[in-house]
Amino acid sequence: MTGRVLAMAAPFIKHEPEAGEPMRAAGLEVIHGPARTPIATDRLIELLAGCAAVVASNECYDAAVFDALPELRTVARWGVGYDSIDVAAATAAGVIVTNTPGAVTESVADQTFTILLALCRRLPEQMEVARSLQWRHVEGAELWRKTIGIVGFGSIGQAVARRAAGFSMRILACDPRPQPWAMGTLGATPVSLEELLAEADIVTLHANLTEESRGMIGEAQLRAMKPSAVLVNAGRGGLVDQAALARALREGWIAGAALDTLEAEPPDADDPILTAPNVVLTPHMASATAETAARVNATVCDNILAALAGRRPQFVVNPQVYETGVRPPLAGG
Repeated sequence: MTGRVLAMAAPFIKHEPEAGEPMRAAGLEVIHGPARTPIATDRLIELLAGCAAVVASNECYDAAVFDALPELRTVARWGVGYDSIDVAAATAAGVIVTNTPGAVTESVADQTFTILLALCRRLPEQMEVARSLQWRHVEGAELWRKTIGIVGFGSIGQAVARRAAGFSMRILACDPRPQPWAMGTLGATPVSLEELLAEADIVTLHANLTEESRGMIGEAQLRAMKPSAVLVNAGRGGLVDQAALARALREGWIAGAALDTLEAEPPDADDPILTAPNVVLTPHMASATAETAARVNATVCDNILAALAGRRPQFVVNPQVYETGVRPPLAGG
Protein backbone atom coordinates (compact mmCIF):
# COMPACT_ATOMS: atom_id res chain seq x y z
CA MET A 1 0.00 0.00 0.00
CA THR A 2 1.09 3.59 -0.48
CA GLY A 3 0.30 6.53 1.74
CA ARG A 4 1.70 8.90 4.32
CA VAL A 5 1.58 8.63 8.13
CA LEU A 6 2.35 11.55 10.45
CA ALA A 7 3.98 10.68 13.79
CA MET A 8 3.21 13.20 16.56
CA ALA A 9 3.91 11.04 19.63
CA ALA A 10 7.36 11.65 21.14
CA PRO A 11 7.95 8.03 22.25
CA PHE A 12 7.29 6.86 18.70
CA ILE A 13 9.61 9.44 17.16
CA LYS A 14 12.31 8.72 19.76
CA HIS A 15 12.46 5.08 18.66
CA GLU A 16 12.52 5.75 14.95
CA PRO A 17 13.30 4.29 12.47
CA GLU A 18 12.60 0.99 14.26
CA ALA A 19 9.20 2.16 15.50
CA GLY A 20 7.79 2.78 12.05
CA GLU A 21 9.52 -0.09 10.24
CA PRO A 22 6.37 -2.26 10.00
CA MET A 23 4.59 0.59 8.22
CA ARG A 24 7.52 1.32 5.92
CA ALA A 25 7.75 -2.38 5.06
CA ALA A 26 4.11 -2.18 3.96
CA GLY A 27 4.93 0.72 1.63
CA LEU A 28 3.88 3.66 3.82
CA GLU A 29 5.89 6.85 4.27
CA VAL A 30 6.34 7.95 7.91
CA ILE A 31 6.98 11.63 8.61
CA HIS A 32 7.58 13.37 11.92
CA GLY A 33 5.83 16.31 13.54
CA PRO A 34 7.05 18.54 16.40
CA ALA A 35 6.74 16.03 19.25
CA ARG A 36 5.54 17.22 22.69
CA THR A 37 4.87 20.75 21.51
CA PRO A 38 1.46 22.43 21.97
CA ILE A 39 0.14 22.88 18.47
CA ALA A 40 -2.63 25.00 16.99
CA THR A 41 -5.36 23.39 14.90
CA ASP A 42 -4.28 25.24 11.75
CA ARG A 43 -0.72 23.97 12.12
CA LEU A 44 -1.90 20.40 12.79
CA ILE A 45 -4.03 20.49 9.64
CA GLU A 46 -1.06 21.77 7.68
CA LEU A 47 1.14 18.93 8.93
CA LEU A 48 -1.55 16.33 8.23
CA ALA A 49 -2.22 17.42 4.65
CA GLY A 50 -2.10 14.36 2.45
CA CYS A 51 -1.77 11.92 5.36
CA ALA A 52 -3.91 8.82 5.69
CA ALA A 53 -3.08 8.23 9.35
CA VAL A 54 -1.52 9.87 12.39
CA VAL A 55 0.25 8.47 15.44
CA ALA A 56 -1.44 10.86 17.84
CA SER A 57 -0.25 12.37 21.09
CA ASN A 58 -2.30 14.87 23.15
CA GLU A 59 -2.99 17.39 20.38
CA CYS A 60 -6.62 18.17 19.64
CA TYR A 61 -8.52 16.32 16.89
CA ASP A 62 -11.94 17.85 16.32
CA ALA A 63 -14.49 18.34 13.56
CA ALA A 64 -12.43 21.13 12.01
CA VAL A 65 -9.50 18.74 11.58
CA PHE A 66 -11.60 15.94 10.09
CA ASP A 67 -13.49 18.29 7.76
CA ALA A 68 -10.26 19.79 6.44
CA LEU A 69 -8.57 16.42 5.83
CA PRO A 70 -10.69 14.11 3.65
CA GLU A 71 -7.73 11.75 3.15
CA LEU A 72 -7.30 11.12 6.90
CA ARG A 73 -8.65 7.64 7.61
CA THR A 74 -7.47 6.84 11.12
CA VAL A 75 -6.21 8.53 14.29
CA ALA A 76 -4.07 6.05 16.22
CA ARG A 77 -3.60 7.29 19.77
CA TRP A 78 -0.22 6.44 21.33
CA GLY A 79 -1.42 5.24 24.76
CA VAL A 80 -4.78 4.68 26.38
CA GLY A 81 -6.50 8.03 26.94
CA TYR A 82 -8.22 9.73 24.02
CA ASP A 83 -9.86 12.75 25.66
CA SER A 84 -8.12 15.09 23.16
CA ILE A 85 -10.01 13.41 20.30
CA ASP A 86 -13.62 14.32 19.52
CA VAL A 87 -14.73 10.74 19.01
CA ALA A 88 -18.26 11.68 17.93
CA ALA A 89 -16.87 14.01 15.26
CA ALA A 90 -14.45 11.33 14.10
CA THR A 91 -17.28 8.81 13.82
CA ALA A 92 -19.46 11.25 11.89
CA ALA A 93 -16.56 11.84 9.49
CA GLY A 94 -15.87 8.12 9.04
CA VAL A 95 -12.48 8.27 10.78
CA ILE A 96 -11.38 5.23 12.80
CA VAL A 97 -9.95 6.05 16.26
CA THR A 98 -7.73 3.49 17.97
CA ASN A 99 -5.70 3.31 21.17
CA THR A 100 -3.36 0.84 22.90
CA PRO A 101 -4.98 -0.44 26.11
CA GLY A 102 -2.91 -2.75 28.27
CA ALA A 103 0.44 -1.77 26.78
CA VAL A 104 1.11 0.97 29.36
CA THR A 105 -0.47 -0.72 32.38
CA GLU A 106 2.59 -1.94 34.24
CA SER A 107 4.75 1.15 33.66
CA VAL A 108 1.97 3.50 34.87
CA ALA A 109 1.44 1.35 37.96
CA ASP A 110 5.20 1.43 38.61
CA GLN A 111 5.25 5.22 38.29
CA THR A 112 2.28 5.52 40.65
CA PHE A 113 4.26 3.84 43.38
CA THR A 114 7.49 5.62 42.41
CA ILE A 115 6.04 9.09 42.97
CA LEU A 116 4.01 7.92 45.97
CA LEU A 117 7.12 6.58 47.71
CA ALA A 118 9.08 9.69 46.74
CA LEU A 119 6.40 11.83 48.40
CA CYS A 120 5.88 9.77 51.53
CA ARG A 121 9.60 9.22 52.17
CA ARG A 122 10.39 12.84 51.17
CA LEU A 123 12.92 11.61 48.65
CA PRO A 124 13.57 14.95 46.86
CA GLU A 125 14.36 16.59 50.20
CA GLN A 126 16.58 13.67 51.26
CA MET A 127 18.55 14.00 48.02
CA GLU A 128 19.05 17.74 48.56
CA VAL A 129 20.26 17.12 52.12
CA ALA A 130 22.67 14.40 50.99
CA ARG A 131 24.22 16.60 48.29
CA SER A 132 24.47 19.64 50.55
CA LEU A 133 26.78 17.79 52.97
CA GLN A 134 24.78 19.47 55.74
CA TRP A 135 23.12 16.26 56.81
CA ARG A 136 20.03 16.39 58.97
CA HIS A 137 17.13 14.11 59.86
CA VAL A 138 14.35 13.96 57.25
CA GLU A 139 11.46 11.89 58.58
CA GLY A 140 8.99 10.34 56.19
CA ALA A 141 5.98 8.03 56.42
CA GLU A 142 5.57 4.31 55.72
CA LEU A 143 3.18 2.77 53.23
CA TRP A 144 3.04 -0.56 55.06
CA ARG A 145 -0.49 -1.43 56.19
CA LYS A 146 -1.91 1.92 55.13
CA THR A 147 -5.26 2.21 53.34
CA ILE A 148 -5.08 2.98 49.63
CA GLY A 149 -8.14 4.18 47.73
CA ILE A 150 -8.03 3.46 44.00
CA VAL A 151 -10.39 5.57 41.88
CA GLY A 152 -10.88 3.72 38.60
CA PHE A 153 -10.37 -0.03 38.85
CA GLY A 154 -9.55 -0.93 35.27
CA SER A 155 -6.32 -2.59 34.19
CA ILE A 156 -4.08 0.13 35.67
CA GLY A 157 -6.04 0.38 38.91
CA GLN A 158 -5.81 -3.38 39.26
CA ALA A 159 -2.04 -3.30 38.62
CA VAL A 160 -1.73 -0.69 41.38
CA ALA A 161 -3.71 -2.98 43.69
CA ARG A 162 -1.29 -5.84 43.02
CA ARG A 163 1.59 -3.61 44.07
CA ALA A 164 -0.31 -2.36 47.12
CA ALA A 165 -0.73 -5.94 48.28
CA GLY A 166 3.05 -6.17 48.54
CA PHE A 167 2.90 -3.42 51.16
CA SER A 168 0.15 -5.26 53.08
CA MET A 169 -2.15 -2.34 52.35
CA ARG A 170 -5.91 -2.29 52.81
CA ILE A 171 -7.35 -1.69 49.34
CA LEU A 172 -10.51 0.32 48.64
CA ALA A 173 -11.75 0.65 45.07
CA CYS A 174 -14.29 2.94 43.42
CA ASP A 175 -15.42 2.35 39.86
CA PRO A 176 -18.67 3.14 38.01
CA ARG A 177 -18.57 -0.33 36.45
CA PRO A 178 -17.14 -2.54 39.20
CA GLN A 179 -15.81 -5.97 38.33
CA PRO A 180 -16.56 -8.14 41.37
CA TRP A 181 -14.23 -10.93 40.23
CA ALA A 182 -11.28 -8.53 39.93
CA MET A 183 -11.96 -6.91 43.30
CA GLY A 184 -12.34 -10.29 44.95
CA THR A 185 -9.18 -11.69 43.39
CA LEU A 186 -7.14 -8.64 44.43
CA GLY A 187 -8.66 -8.27 47.89
CA ALA A 188 -10.20 -4.87 47.15
CA THR A 189 -13.33 -3.60 48.87
CA PRO A 190 -15.80 -1.77 46.57
CA VAL A 191 -16.87 1.57 48.05
CA SER A 192 -18.39 4.87 46.99
CA LEU A 193 -16.14 7.82 46.26
CA GLU A 194 -17.34 9.46 49.48
CA GLU A 195 -16.35 6.42 51.56
CA LEU A 196 -13.01 6.15 49.80
CA LEU A 197 -12.11 9.79 50.41
CA ALA A 198 -13.04 9.58 54.08
CA GLU A 199 -11.08 6.40 54.82
CA ALA A 200 -8.04 6.31 52.54
CA ASP A 201 -4.53 7.35 53.53
CA ILE A 202 -3.62 7.43 49.84
CA VAL A 203 -6.07 8.38 47.08
CA THR A 204 -4.79 7.44 43.63
CA LEU A 205 -6.60 8.35 40.40
CA HIS A 206 -6.88 5.99 37.43
CA ALA A 207 -10.29 6.92 36.00
CA ASN A 208 -10.93 7.81 32.38
CA LEU A 209 -11.27 11.52 31.68
CA THR A 210 -14.79 12.27 30.47
CA GLU A 211 -17.11 15.24 30.79
CA GLU A 212 -18.57 13.55 33.88
CA SER A 213 -15.20 12.87 35.54
CA ARG A 214 -13.50 16.17 34.69
CA GLY A 215 -12.71 17.97 37.95
CA MET A 216 -14.06 15.06 40.01
CA ILE A 217 -11.53 15.88 42.74
CA GLY A 218 -12.31 19.46 43.71
CA GLU A 219 -12.53 21.49 46.90
CA ALA A 220 -15.31 19.42 48.47
CA GLN A 221 -13.50 16.15 47.78
CA LEU A 222 -10.14 17.43 49.02
CA ARG A 223 -11.73 18.70 52.22
CA ALA A 224 -13.36 15.27 52.67
CA MET A 225 -9.96 13.56 52.76
CA LYS A 226 -7.99 13.02 55.95
CA PRO A 227 -5.56 15.85 56.79
CA SER A 228 -2.87 13.15 56.87
CA ALA A 229 -3.82 11.72 53.46
CA VAL A 230 -2.07 12.22 50.12
CA LEU A 231 -3.34 12.41 46.55
CA VAL A 232 -1.65 10.65 43.62
CA ASN A 233 -2.50 11.35 39.98
CA ALA A 234 -0.74 9.38 37.27
CA GLY A 235 -3.89 9.30 35.15
CA ARG A 236 -5.26 12.52 33.66
CA GLY A 237 -4.64 16.05 34.92
CA GLY A 238 -8.22 17.07 34.17
CA LEU A 239 -9.53 14.76 36.89
CA VAL A 240 -8.36 17.30 39.50
CA ASP A 241 -9.30 20.93 40.09
CA GLN A 242 -5.68 22.04 40.17
CA ALA A 243 -6.31 25.44 41.75
CA ALA A 244 -8.23 23.78 44.58
CA LEU A 245 -5.41 21.27 45.03
CA ALA A 246 -2.77 24.01 45.26
CA ARG A 247 -4.87 25.71 47.92
CA ALA A 248 -5.38 22.42 49.76
CA LEU A 249 -1.63 21.91 49.92
CA ARG A 250 -0.92 25.46 51.07
CA GLU A 251 -3.63 25.41 53.73
CA GLY A 252 -3.04 21.85 54.92
CA TRP A 253 -6.35 20.21 53.99
CA ILE A 254 -4.26 17.20 52.92
CA ALA A 255 -0.65 16.22 53.63
CA GLY A 256 0.71 16.11 50.09
CA ALA A 257 0.30 15.25 46.41
CA ALA A 258 2.28 13.26 43.86
CA LEU A 259 1.43 14.26 40.29
CA ASP A 260 2.62 12.88 36.97
CA THR A 261 0.03 14.83 35.01
CA LEU A 262 -1.43 18.34 35.19
CA GLU A 263 -4.37 20.24 33.70
CA ALA A 264 -2.04 22.07 31.28
CA GLU A 265 1.19 20.46 30.14
CA PRO A 266 3.60 22.05 30.56
CA PRO A 267 2.02 24.38 33.13
CA ASP A 268 2.36 28.16 33.06
CA ALA A 269 5.43 29.44 34.89
CA ASP A 270 3.22 31.10 37.52
CA ASP A 271 0.97 28.07 38.10
CA PRO A 272 0.46 27.81 41.91
CA ILE A 273 0.99 24.05 41.83
CA LEU A 274 4.68 24.62 41.04
CA THR A 275 5.27 26.36 44.37
CA ALA A 276 2.81 24.43 46.49
CA PRO A 277 4.33 22.64 49.49
CA ASN A 278 4.60 18.86 49.84
CA VAL A 279 4.16 18.06 46.17
CA VAL A 280 6.18 15.75 43.92
CA LEU A 281 5.89 16.57 40.21
CA THR A 282 6.99 14.54 37.21
CA PRO A 283 6.45 15.60 33.56
CA HIS A 284 3.85 13.03 32.43
CA MET A 285 6.39 10.23 32.21
CA ALA A 286 4.41 7.30 33.65
CA SER A 287 4.64 5.33 30.40
CA ALA A 288 8.21 6.39 29.60
CA THR A 289 10.01 3.05 29.64
CA ALA A 290 11.78 1.29 26.80
CA GLU A 291 9.60 -1.78 27.32
CA THR A 292 6.37 0.20 27.11
CA ALA A 293 7.55 2.09 24.03
CA ALA A 294 8.26 -1.17 22.21
CA ARG A 295 4.82 -2.58 23.08
CA VAL A 296 2.89 0.56 22.22
CA ASN A 297 4.79 1.30 19.01
CA ALA A 298 4.10 -2.22 17.75
CA THR A 299 0.40 -1.95 18.61
CA VAL A 300 0.10 1.48 16.97
CA CYS A 301 1.58 0.10 13.75
CA ASP A 302 -0.77 -2.88 13.85
CA ASN A 303 -3.77 -0.57 14.37
CA ILE A 304 -2.80 1.71 11.49
CA LEU A 305 -1.97 -1.08 9.05
CA ALA A 306 -5.28 -2.81 9.73
CA ALA A 307 -7.31 0.39 9.40
CA LEU A 308 -5.66 1.44 6.16
CA ALA A 309 -6.00 -2.04 4.66
CA GLY A 310 -9.72 -2.18 5.34
CA ARG A 311 -9.41 -4.63 8.25
CA ARG A 312 -10.81 -3.89 11.70
CA PRO A 313 -8.00 -3.00 14.16
CA GLN A 314 -7.84 -4.85 17.45
CA PHE A 315 -8.40 -1.73 19.55
CA VAL A 316 -11.11 0.52 18.10
CA VAL A 317 -12.40 3.34 20.28
CA ASN A 318 -15.40 4.12 18.05
CA PRO A 319 -16.76 0.80 16.74
CA GLN A 320 -19.94 2.66 15.70
CA VAL A 321 -17.97 3.99 12.72
CA TYR A 322 -18.35 0.57 11.09
CA GLU A 323 -22.11 1.03 11.19
CA THR A 324 -22.21 4.63 9.96
CA GLY A 325 -19.49 4.16 7.36
CA VAL A 326 -15.69 4.44 7.32
CA ARG A 327 -13.54 6.30 4.87
CA PRO A 328 -12.27 3.91 2.16
CA PRO A 329 -9.05 1.93 2.68
CA LEU A 330 -5.86 2.68 0.78
CA ALA A 331 -5.37 1.06 -2.60
CA GLY A 332 -3.15 -2.00 -2.39
CA GLY A 333 -4.08 -2.77 1.21
